[in-house]
Amino acid sequence: MRSGVNLTFRIAAILLVGFILLQLTVVVLVTLPHYGSDDRPYNLPLPGEVAAMVAAIEVAIPSQRPALVGALDGSLYTVRIAAAQPVVANVPPDSALISLAQSYRTILPGRAVAIASRPPLFGGLVRTGPSLTRWLLPVTLAVQLNSGEVLIIDSGPSRLVRGFLRQRALMGALGGAFVLFVLGLTLRQMTRPIVHLSRGIRQFAGALDAPDLPVEGSREMRELASTYNEMKARIAGLVAERTRVLAAVAHDLRTYLTRLRLRAEFIDVPEQRVRAIADLDEMAQLLDDTLMFAGPRRVAPRAAVDLAGELAARVAVRREIGQTIEAEIGASPALILARPLALRRIFDNLLDNAVHYGATVVEVALVRADADWAVTIGDRGPGVAPDLLERLGQPFERGEPSRNRTSGGAGLGLAIVRALVDEESGRLTLANRIGGGFIATVRFKAEQQELLKQNEATEWTRASK
Repeated sequence: MRSGVNLTFRIAAILLVGFILLQLTVVVLVTLPHYGSDDRPYNLPLPGEVAAMVAAIEVAIPSQRPALVGALDGSLYTVRIAAAQPVVANVPPDSALISLAQSYRTILPGRAVAIASRPPLFGGLVRTGPSLTRWLLPVTLAVQLNSGEVLIIDSGPSRLVRGFLRQRALMGALGGAFVLFVLGLTLRQMTRPIVHLSRGIRQFAGALDAPDLPVEGSREMRELASTYNEMKARIAGLVAERTRVLAAVAHDLRTYLTRLRLRAEFIDVPEQRVRAIADLDEMAQLLDDTLMFAGPRRVAPRAAVDLAGELAARVAVRREIGQTIEAEIGASPALILARPLALRRIFDNLLDNAVHYGATVVEVALVRADADWAVTIGDRGPGVAPDLLERLGQPFERGEPSRNRTSGGAGLGLAIVRALVDEESGRLTLANRIGGGFIATVRFKAEQQELLKQNEATEWTRASK
């Protein structure tokens, strides 16, 4: 499965989400007002501190009061002086606010003191009553001065503190982005050997002579790459040894088959002589098919091939030897990336299968199916039993009763076709035809240059209209 998110992106996403959550936690814990464990209510100054502020402002010269208020306005709360207005003593609905207002009135006797709570940050999610979310409640303290002005203290942080926090947050964001960038590069470097390993395994699945993986990366990845290279060498050696054994056995058997073929000519009964020669020829063909299926195939590089031209050439050869084939191929080109020799083997095996086991007429067609080219080769014979369809294409599997040894073949033709189609990144489908018969469909991906040309032609046609 090639789809999905890679490891580097997943780890980077986890780090990014963690960094964002950390920043949000810092913002919530530092900037939002709360009822702290040091008895500092709602980030407001203590009652004694408020009394000292009021006394200092009232004894100060009126022209110096703005500077004094500015000096006081630099903490986790905001201090300002409003124009003269009466302060109405309120009764807050929160019992904690009622107690807090009373503590301020006690230390500031004879002065109008009011505490009010504004709408909370998250609206209805926060209640003014006792709850775990009470620390989100914005609170304002108002104290009447002798001059008629009002000293107002908000529980939110001052402008100076907010600016300081913004700068630190920006520096933290830039630092976090740089750290994430470095971690991303590090993760990519760490996961690169894993990507090379997956590519090497994929190449090895299609070619036993694939190059070894580079031994690089961390100690664990180097050990993994070395182990994989050793395993690949052992598998290639086992396959080569198996091929050598099969080739040796086939060579010796061919010697005996040649002798038996010569001796069969001396059989006096003509009917028995013909049968013996046919059996020997079938054994020789079985040896060739077995070696072709089991032996290693040298995989040549793919090239752009005209599928229509190759199929038309194979049909023409069949017609020359007297086989009846109806073909609907269409005009060239039908470009795919493939190996011409592999395509000829695929088509020859499927055509042989249709001629030997089907009927007198074989139907061949080449059609376009989305981004693929689909080749269908069918006959009007008896078809295959439904329970045998899934096993067709496996070595030495034959569909009975029409596809048996009496009409030739040992069950390797379709197995060879399936192996070659897989090597060409195609898809083979075997099915019974509606109305009787058997049909084989091979789909190949269209070559990208052809797709680009067709898209350009379509766009040109639309533009011309």
